[in-house]
Amino acid sequence: MAGKIGAIYRKEIIDTLRDGRSVFAIFVFPFLLYPAMILFMGWIHAKSAEEAKVLPVRVGLVGAAQVPGLADSVGAQQAVTAVALSAVPDSLETSGVNAVLEVPEDAAARLGRGDSAKVILYYKDADDRSSAAGDRMKPVMEWLRRTLTVAWAREHGATIDAPPALDVERRDISSKAEVGRSVAALVIPYLLVFMIAAGAMHTAVDATTGEKERSTLETILASSASRAELVLGKCAAVLSASLTGAITGIFGLWFSFAVVANAFSALSDQSLQFSVGPMAMLWIFLSILPAAVFLCAVLVAIGCFARSMREGQTYATYVYMAAVFLGLGSFSGQHDIPLQRFFIPILNTALLQREILTNAVVPLHALAAIGTSVLAAAVMLGIAMRLFSNESVLFRT
Repeated sequence: MAGKIGAIYRKEIIDTLRDGRSVFAIFVFPFLLYPAMILFMGWIHAKSAEEAKVLPVRVGLVGAAQVPGLADSVGAQQAVTAVALSAVPDSLETSGVNAVLEVPEDAAARLGRGDSAKVILYYKDADDRSSAAGDRMKPVMEWLRRTLTVAWAREHGATIDAPPALDVERRDISSKAEVGRSVAALVIPYLLVFMIAAGAMHTAVDATTGEKERSTLETILASSASRAELVLGKCAAVLSASLTGAITGIFGLWFSFAVVANAFSALSDQSLQFSVGPMAMLWIFLSILPAAVFLCAVLVAIGCFARSMREGQTYATYVYMAAVFLGLGSFSGQHDIPLQRFFIPILNTALLQREILTNAVVPLHALAAIGTSVLAAAVMLGIAMRLFSNESVLFRT
């Protein structure tokens, strides 16, 4: 039995390697796509930051007379024009300003009584010009806080002209490797689901519906291999293609951050270090294997059911989109993920890989995820074998 399955497997692998599109998608595309994405994103980020620094903005001031020198402080910022307003406008778009800084009229009196006074900066982060105005007002807001602190201190008898030289600093001491592990825990699970689904699509449809259109299916069925052996051999070939696509995808991502990003000075400071230990990689591979078998069996079953390559590719695209949608669940920001999510195929695998990469594996989560994936893979393999054994479905027109 193993020899016949191996023969079918070798036949499907050879057919896949003869197809230039499959070879390009599995072995070449990841090393072109991810570096191009990193370079393009880095260029866009640098270009946007450069343009934002010189973008002319207008900031409206309400109650500026309460704080001497406020208008001068605002006007001293790069490409900022201060505009006096009597009140906060209902709409920034119709007021001719990109942001509004409001100082309440009774600010000095409230501070003198020891009450609180609220200074508000109105801007729209969804608008590029307004967002730039908000960013440039950060030093003004800090200057305003210190100035009002001095005014409050004077009201209470202090003899000072300037605030004390006190600086509160936030400093992120995470290394590139630590940040890289954090990002990898979000990106790698989704990427693996994406690449496995993409790598399995074409091979699965070609190995089933493609055989129908090439009129070679009858020859294969006439061989001494049983229908179960044929399905297992084809699924093994599809599985190899999908796992190879996932592995090259991870290497393409690593190549982008470790080699391409470091080769350009504009991106080197923002590059990450993806360092995943061998044990973590082993557990990731073992955890994704049942899910990959499940996806491959689904696509082979669809290929058996479809009448033509076009129909098979349409159905396979739906499966691909569903897998990608479920893989997006790994981006969830929750730390305590509900157990119920580990019973959803594909999503449970992505969530389990995230726990593996963050060294936070919950045994019950792992048992639920792997058990569900194994059961789903076994069911879909059975369905694929049943469809491949039913000639009224296999040869329907």
